[in-house]
Amino acid sequence: MTVTSWHSIAAAAGKAGAKFPELVAAQWACESGWGQKTSGVNNFFGIKGKGTKRTTQEWDGAKFITIVDEFKDYASPEECVQDLVKKWYLDYKDYSGVNDCSTREDAARELVKQGYATDPKYAEKLIDLMNRNAVPSQPMKPVSDLVSLVNAAKYYKGESHQTAAWEALEESLTEDQHERFSKLYRGPQKPARAPLPETPKFPLDVMYFYQRDSKTGHGERSCQSSAIAMAIEYIDPSVIVDDDDYLKKVFKYGDTVSQIAQKAALDSLGFKNQFRMNGSEAELLQLLSKGYPVPIGILHKGPINAPSGGGHWITLIGYDTSHFYVHDPFGDLDLINGGYPKAGPTDGKCVKYTRTNLMKRWLIASKNDGWLWDLSGNKIQ
Repeated sequence: MTVTSWHSIAAAAGKAGAKFPELVAAQWACESGWGQKTSGVNNFFGIKGKGTKRTTQEWDGAKFITIVDEFKDYASPEECVQDLVKKWYLDYKDYSGVNDCSTREDAARELVKQGYATDPKYAEKLIDLMNRNAVPSQPMKPVSDLVSLVNAAKYYKGESHQTAAWEALEESLTEDQHERFSKLYRGPQKPARAPLPETPKFPLDVMYFYQRDSKTGHGERSCQSSAIAMAIEYIDPSVIVDDDDYLKKVFKYGDTVSQIAQKAALDSLGFKNQFRMNGSEAELLQLLSKGYPVPIGILHKGPINAPSGGGHWITLIGYDTSHFYVHDPFGDLDLINGGYPKAGPTDGKCVKYTRTNLMKRWLIASKNDGWLWDLSGNKIQ
């Protein structure tokens, strides 16, 4: 897939005539998971038309439903951007484009009014993305004019012009950048852990997070965030404090149940990641054997011979010949009958689920259709 970025998409949008190039970039981030998932060949915006058939979600007025639709193919990302701008930003046939709006926020809302997206929160997501990522471009200064920040800090004496410079720099940072600087500046907040063994010892020493104690008010539905948080805290303990800390990151990009929002949060934290819906049991064993916790999505309701439900996320932290070691953020799952007879703060910590029965709740239609987050591209710190 052709590599794209916020700035390359915005540049192409401006060239194509978009009044608000950052709005096009926000659509790219939202629709394609920051360029990682296309709906058709070089189609980063979910533009429908003759081309590639995909399974997608649409809002029917009350809930999201899964449908199969057809999406256009393009020769290049630039061609896709040009088509989007032509049909939605400029006046096109009898249609009034969003370039007619006076602000980028109004333009985002107008996209929804004009029927571009069915998600009722689509405009809010785009506005949030623009606020956090759109930075006015400035000409690069000659190298000789640049000041090393390390040297500037070394000679800081609190003089008025120095303070003004640091304040200006702080104002230019995004919230994510400011938070990252603050964490690095404060230094390690957790005790250093002992070196990890070359061969993983199961269960992995992964911190357990109980989703239902969340102070965000979203604990009952934050299983995916808690499961991922357990994995990334193990990979690099310096990045987040707990699952609420990670969940706040997710909410910057969308809802906790959204894989797009999860990916954006992981990207913002610097984690290499892949969300896949074609996992197999052999792959789980392979990832665990490399020492990586694996968040997986299962069906947690109904009997084992007919599992059901909207889905639940748990984190695998090891295995033996007949069981998986699991951190289940909700509690101790009844694998046979479904549901959680035990759902206290530590009931889901390091439970042993039989491999045979757990796979019946993870592999639904075939032996390789399991949902998982693969975080093995990161070095365990």
